[in-house]
Amino acid sequence: MLKFKEHIIKKKIEKLQQTLDNRSMEIKPVKTVAILNNPKSNLTFDNLKYLQKALGLSSSQFDIFTFKEKNDHYNELRGIVASKDIFSTFGKIKTPEILEFLDKKYDLLIDFTGQTTLYEQFFSLTIKANFRIGYMHPGETYDLMLNVPQGDIKKFADETARYLKIIGLL
Repeated sequence: MLKFKEHIIKKKIEKLQQTLDNRSMEIKPVKTVAILNNPKSNLTFDNLKYLQKALGLSSSQFDIFTFKEKNDHYNELRGIVASKDIFSTFGKIKTPEILEFLDKKYDLLIDFTGQTTLYEQFFSLTIKANFRIGYMHPGETYDLMLNVPQGDIKKFADETARYLKIIGLL
């Protein structure tokens, strides 16, 4: 059954990728930020505060979505937490709270996952954002890909702020 669900999610990823490739982006100041996170990303409360300061935004402007495996022990930051259990056999999301998060539009998506799983890739493509930032990752559609060591949140935050200022989004 799991292989069937993963096959459906892969098909959804292909469609999402095509849609993302054909979208247009607006140059407008960032006011809302979605963060995609996992237990390996090294996003702590202190790192989150550092990111907020680097971007000149308040904590109320950030929403955090954490994807974790069922057995991961992770001290979650505030926000939505999901695992692969939220999907039905046919690849539909069963949790209203997660559907609500995915329906919201953000000015910026910051993906700290490095997309190590099919599910992280799905969520990275599903979160609606005007501008998308992530780690350098082959085949991924980000507007900005940063070549910084994965897990070095402070360097990632500094580089994100620097490029967003150059582009005119901050």
